[in-house]
Amino acid sequence: MIEVNNVGKVFNAGRPNEYAALRDVSLSIRALRTTVLKGPSGSGKTTLLSILGCMARPTSGRVMLGEREITSLPERFLAEIRRETFGFIFQRYNLIGGITALENVMLPAYPCGEKFSRLKERAAGLLDLFNLSHRAKSKVEWLSGGEMQRVAIARAMINDPGVLIADEPTAHLDTTLSEEFMDTMRRLKESGKTIIMASHDPIVYASASVDCVVEMRDGRVIGESATCRPSSVIRHPS
Repeated sequence: MIEVNNVGKVFNAGRPNEYAALRDVSLSIRALRTTVLKGPSGSGKTTLLSILGCMARPTSGRVMLGEREITSLPERFLAEIRRETFGFIFQRYNLIGGITALENVMLPAYPCGEKFSRLKERAAGLLDLFNLSHRAKSKVEWLSGGEMQRVAIARAMINDPGVLIADEPTAHLDTTLSEEFMDTMRRLKESGKTIIMASHDPIVYASASVDCVVEMRDGRVIGESATCRPSSVIRHPS
């Protein structure tokens, strides 16, 4: 579904503080599976996650989404791909303070021009899916960590993306909430979502629901679990 070929990412090129975050990375991400990028801080996993989700461009190499090469697409096309294909769950949630949980869930869908009443109904349905209906009108700063995490997942799903991307999703959760998060990811995968996560948490990468673990260090892929490289890459239907 997503393939990166010989991808590199350099920050501050040509300057004294030049830094190569990714070095010659090649990887295939299978559709309808859960893939975890595993590695210590500074290994390049978050940078690679950003490139997979079209939030950043590689300095070198190519990225394929299905049969489409997207590396050099103009930003307006990348924005459309991000909105239609990916839902993002950030490490610190990135919820907007001062507005309600319901309004936060609705935010990513505003550019789509959907009728407000229909969008509000859909967002409320997602909050209900995560047992947060009673918190719909609460400002997000009033929520617990677990509740904020679930609001962030609901927000990521508002445009019904095929791919959910999560960066260190359990970094600020205790063991119980981390296990609940992984159970939610399992259910979403079973519903037809592709899941890509970056994490160094064993609760994440050792979970039975994870299909592929990609180990990274110093900007390179240094290992993959046996299930990462099937004989053929599964792709979403066009």
